[in-house]
Amino acid sequence: MMFYKRVLSVLFCLLVQPVLANEVGELSWDKRIVRGTLDNGFQYYIFDSRQESDYPEQLTMATLFVKAGAMDEEQDQLGVAHMVEHMVFHESDDYPQSVRSALTKLGLKQGRGFNAMTNSENTRYMMNLKKTDDKSLSAMLKIYQQMAFYAQIKDESLSKERLVIEEEWRKKLSPRTRINEEKKSLLRVGSLYPERPVIGTQESIKNTPVGRLQAFYQDWYQPNNMALILYTPSNPEHLAKQIQQLFGQVENKPLPPRHEKDPQLDDALKIGQLTDAAGKINRVAYLLRYANYYDNSQQGRRNSLIDYMARRLLTQQVRRQNSTLGDQVRTFSSTKGSVSPNVDILGFSVNVDTGFHALGLSVLASELAAIQQQGFYQTDFDAVRQNVMDTVETNKQAAQQRGSLWGMKMLDAVATDKVLADPEMSNNQVLEVLPTIHLDDVNQRMRDWLSSADRILYSQAVGGKKVELGNAEAVEKLFSNALQATHNSLQKAVQVVDKVLPKSDFRGEYRLLSRDTKLGLSEWHLSNGDGLTLLDPTVLAERYADVYQPAEESISYFSAYSKAGYQVLEGNHWAEQIALQLSEATGVYGWTEEELAKWRKAHKVNLSIKQKAQSVFYRGNIEDENFDTLLAYYHQSQSLPNINLPVYQDIMDELLRNAKVDVVRVSEAFARSVAKTRFGDEQELVPSVAGLEQLSFDKLTQVREQQIAQPVRYFIVSSLEEQVLLQSVAKHLASIPRAATKVSTHQRRTQPVLQKAGDRRLDLSISETPKAEFRLYAYQDMTWSPQLALQLIYLGERLEEMLKRQLRDKVQGVYSVRVGLELNRESNRAELSVQFSSDPQRVDALAAQTEQVLADLPALITPQWVAETQAAFADVENNRLKNSFYSTLVHRLELSFVKFDDARYLNDMSQLAGSLTLDDFQKLVHSLQFDNKVLAYLRPKSSE
Repeated sequence: MMFYKRVLSVLFCLLVQPVLANEVGELSWDKRIVRGTLDNGFQYYIFDSRQESDYPEQLTMATLFVKAGAMDEEQDQLGVAHMVEHMVFHESDDYPQSVRSALTKLGLKQGRGFNAMTNSENTRYMMNLKKTDDKSLSAMLKIYQQMAFYAQIKDESLSKERLVIEEEWRKKLSPRTRINEEKKSLLRVGSLYPERPVIGTQESIKNTPVGRLQAFYQDWYQPNNMALILYTPSNPEHLAKQIQQLFGQVENKPLPPRHEKDPQLDDALKIGQLTDAAGKINRVAYLLRYANYYDNSQQGRRNSLIDYMARRLLTQQVRRQNSTLGDQVRTFSSTKGSVSPNVDILGFSVNVDTGFHALGLSVLASELAAIQQQGFYQTDFDAVRQNVMDTVETNKQAAQQRGSLWGMKMLDAVATDKVLADPEMSNNQVLEVLPTIHLDDVNQRMRDWLSSADRILYSQAVGGKKVELGNAEAVEKLFSNALQATHNSLQKAVQVVDKVLPKSDFRGEYRLLSRDTKLGLSEWHLSNGDGLTLLDPTVLAERYADVYQPAEESISYFSAYSKAGYQVLEGNHWAEQIALQLSEATGVYGWTEEELAKWRKAHKVNLSIKQKAQSVFYRGNIEDENFDTLLAYYHQSQSLPNINLPVYQDIMDELLRNAKVDVVRVSEAFARSVAKTRFGDEQELVPSVAGLEQLSFDKLTQVREQQIAQPVRYFIVSSLEEQVLLQSVAKHLASIPRAATKVSTHQRRTQPVLQKAGDRRLDLSISETPKAEFRLYAYQDMTWSPQLALQLIYLGERLEEMLKRQLRDKVQGVYSVRVGLELNRESNRAELSVQFSSDPQRVDALAAQTEQVLADLPALITPQWVAETQAAFADVENNRLKNSFYSTLVHRLELSFVKFDDARYLNDMSQLAGSLTLDDFQKLVHSLQFDNKVLAYLRPKSSE
């Protein structure tokens, strides 16, 4: 909890930006960060994490930051910045076998241990050392040096890497990506951004000569265009000397002229439309762009705080105005962001029914005019200002700790060329600046935003259908007339009353069934037929005293399990899911959404719900002193009536609107066909309009009653005194009237969602893009146990690693491959899934190679890998028991009782590591045949 408080503190302070100024009024960097600039311009930023009381031991987070991205490319270099990012992992002067092999020798795996990314402005190379020592840190810095200055970028290696990059490009060929890119082009009109796609084009990926990559590398990978950011438990002075030795010997040279990144703002209204045929929403959006330069001064700090308050008030007011919209226009929302380093954008949008875009535009104009005319309410401004003040006061103490978030904030500051200040000083400076800001200042800022001359209007329609909103002159007149008109008063804050949970004088009873003093566990029978398992974690804590460290705060954990899953044998699985969703949205019958939110926030109550095919779990944790309140809230979730009628109406209206959208994307059609092939005709992935229309309020209420009638087993892990817990159990759990529902429960039976036996194939040629998709789904019957479940998790990771080596590293056929392998507790099946996308011409060969790797599973099990797996599990388990002891116990307690109806998992969990032996893995892989499988292919449409 304390970590999240610190995160909020840091985010707030960075957002408003004020910090202690030096003598000339400029912002000062956090003194805990050691910064330096070498003679050649290379910069470094080091934070010694040992300054923190709860620093992540041995963890180093490092980033080599290159201030060059796609916007620094020339017209004949499209995608080159990203291609260079790939190529620096190949040969270098000191690593002729490849930098990637050096990273592997260091024990780092791609994705988790090292990664890279390129965007329009910069390129980043990230590494994480889990076990930092002088040797590994020196090796990492040496690798960075080679990547920065000594990459060879050979034509032969580029020829292979092009195939991987092309698959990365291919992977992005989706409706969502297309629509987002279309939207970005509209937002950044007037700039070079739309002409510089980061990934490049298929043609540029295939044909750009290696010389252009080498030229880009020589131009921009210069010491005076780089920074190294380190968050590490190491001596900064020692590191600074190493950085000087490794990075200070390279001479810099002048950088090429940079392209202008900011769009050319003008006073014209630009009108556009998102026309992708896969669009599934009707929307009208109005955007305003304006210059916003970083100002490193006292006035700049004040301006940032005004921006923050204006944004908060605007978001709040827009949200309130939703209550005034008509039936055809809804979801009035706002967003604010940046389109370039010095240009911000403020956007407003409404969703509309088909054919009502013009009405939506009119509503937008009217609502914005009303806000601009009337401004914010003084009471709202006072509340936001007080909230800022309260937040600062609360965060003053928390600001003493930085946490691992500081590593990310260092990187963000370097990327935006801003200052990362001492958060305690930031908080103090907010308090100094805040009294100088008044409602007029914030209203003026809002009006300046809404009066911005550079505006963009765009529409979006289901299926990309054409929308007529009029020309620029007509739209200008509409907004002008709205500003001249008289509007209703803006909506004011609704006074939300403080609610109290309904009380009942009825108490149930409980009876002890058994007690295990070695585990600190007791089992109880409740008078309403439910069962209870109590676990005192302090007993097992003694067994794990060498690892477990008691937390500062005492937290109790609660979970409730029933067989009210959605996959009913007789009934409607959509009704089962929707009924539970409605109950969750209702919370407490008769309360409004605002009343419930206020109560939950005040009492710090959070209760999650997860429904599967054959089960439902309620889970929550809370401070010991509030545990009784958590159980009282759960009691309300099981009481009748259980669904508010307005909640039913709102959610069903939204579900019906979505179901009526007649656009079916290729990926959706493929997923439905795959589901039909795997499970049969009865497994619908989306509800139909006809099916939804049959789900009346009475029907769903009845379904919810049947769910509540199911017997429940409770699990409580708490160090509170047993009698204190049992008093709460009697009041809130044993008193739940399961029998009072008068619903027969023996007829309500569920079944797991099972892939059908046999070997089947699906082959669809319906894609409209030059991309093929491959899916493999297989299963094998296997009785669940903790040991086998753990072995399959690690085997799945190993299989994914080996498939990446084969399909990406060896034959460059895919960009990524995803593998899932788990032991399903409900079905008692080992379930395997493999998926990737590729060139349509190569998908069959890649699928055959995948099946060959699966056939050679025993070859994956080596003594070295087993040793690495044992070490990895020991590390994970130690961290789990050290930092999440109670939550680990409740999770394993649930698994044990649901599967075995006893606590054997808790007794045996110390033996988990002993199941990861070479013999165990070899026995497992030799037992896996996966004869029951589905192979599914999605290919482009035939050109004939």
